[in-house]
Amino acid sequence: MLKLSSINLLLRIITLGSKFLLIMSMTRLLAPAEVGIYGVLSTTIGLSIYIVGMDFYVFNTREILSSKSKDKELFIRDQFLFHIFSYVIFLPILIILFILNIIPVKYAFIFYVLLVLEHLSQEFNRVFITLSKPIVANVTLFFRSGAWAYAAMILFFISDDTHNLWTVLMGWVSGVLFSVLLSIYYLKDLNWYIVKNKKVNWKWVKRGVVVSFPLFVGNIALKLAEYLDRYFITFYKGKALVGAYTFYGSLSNLLVIFAQTGVIMILGPKVIRNFQSGDYKIYKIQMKKMTSGVIISTIFISLALAIGIIPITKLIGKPIYANHLSAYWTLIGAYAFSVLALLPHQTLYVRFKDKAIIVSSLISLGVSLLLNILLVPKFGLIGGATSTFGAFFTLFILKLLFAIKYKNVREPIEKN
Repeated sequence: MLKLSSINLLLRIITLGSKFLLIMSMTRLLAPAEVGIYGVLSTTIGLSIYIVGMDFYVFNTREILSSKSKDKELFIRDQFLFHIFSYVIFLPILIILFILNIIPVKYAFIFYVLLVLEHLSQEFNRVFITLSKPIVANVTLFFRSGAWAYAAMILFFISDDTHNLWTVLMGWVSGVLFSVLLSIYYLKDLNWYIVKNKKVNWKWVKRGVVVSFPLFVGNIALKLAEYLDRYFITFYKGKALVGAYTFYGSLSNLLVIFAQTGVIMILGPKVIRNFQSGDYKIYKIQMKKMTSGVIISTIFISLALAIGIIPITKLIGKPIYANHLSAYWTLIGAYAFSVLALLPHQTLYVRFKDKAIIVSSLISLGVSLLLNILLVPKFGLIGGATSTFGAFFTLFILKLLFAIKYKNVREPIEKN
C-alpha cells in the first residue's frame, strides 16, 4: 500500500505543482478580475458536472464492486449512455448562467466544451478508481489537470501577448481532451466483446437513477455549501476580490486533494469491498489506516499551507492577495473539517446509510446559505470563509454523530 500510495502521491504532487504554479502565474501576470472570472468559470463547471452526472457513478460503483458483479463492461457502457441523455436534458438549461451574466456570454462556447470534456474525464477517472487502477487514474488526471498548465506557463513567459485568460482556457481544453482520449485507450483492454450482443438494460439504468438521485441531491447540496461563498462575493464585492478568494480556495483545497489521492483513492474501494463481502476484521484494519492517513496528512499540510502563504504573497507582489489572509487561514480550517468528514462518510457509505449523508449535506447547505447572506455583504472575504467553515464543521459533526449511531450495523441495506 505504501509503495502504491507513494507513486500516486508523486503523480498527484506533479499535477498539483502545475496547478499551483499556474495560479501563481495567473496572479502575477493577469488582472485580478480575470482571475476572478476563471474562478467563477471553474467553480460553475465543477457544480455543473454534478448536475449532468447526477451521481450515477455512486450506484455503478457499488454494482461493479459487488461480489455478484461480473459484467462490469455492461455497467460502464450503460452508464455512459445515460450520460448522453443527461446532456440533452441539462445542457440547454445551463444557458441561464449567461442570461443572468453569472458568466460573460463570450465564454459560453468554451464553457460547454470544457463541461462535457471535464465530465467525461471525471467519470473515466472514477471507473479506474473503482477498478483499483489508481495509477492509471492519476496519469490521466495529470493530463487533465497538470500537463496543459505547464504548457500555458511556458506560453506566458514566451510572449506578453499570451497574458490573458484565453491562454489558460485553450490549454485547459487541450489537456482535458487528451485525458479523455487516453482514458478510452486504457479502457480498450476490458472485455468489450460481451457488450456487442447485449441490449442496453434500461431497467437497470432507471434503478440507478432512482438510487442515485437522493445522493445527487445530497452531493449537489454539499458542493453548493462549498461554493456559495464565491457567488456571494462576486455579487457583493466584484470579480477582483473573488479572484483573490479563488487563489485562497485553490491553495486550501490541496488538503482535500492530498487526502483523496494519498489515502482515499487507495483504500476506499478496498473498504467497500471488504465490508460488502463480510470481511469485517480487514474492513476495520483498512478504516484505521484510512483514519490515521487522513488525520496525519491534514495536520501537516494545514501547517505548511498556513505558514507558506507569507512568502507566496510577497512573491506575487500584489496587495489584494496579501490583504485578506485571515480569510485564507479560515478556509484552511474549513477544508480541514471537509477532509475529516470523509472518514465518517465512508462509514455511512458502506452501510448504505444514504439518508444520513443527504441530511448532513442539506443542513450544511442551509448553514452556508444563512451565513453567506448574513456575513458576506458586511464582512466580504472573511464572511465568505467563515460561512464555509461553519458549513464544513456542521457537516463533520453531523456525519460523525450518524457514524457513531450506525457503527454496529454490519449488513448493508439491500438494494431495491
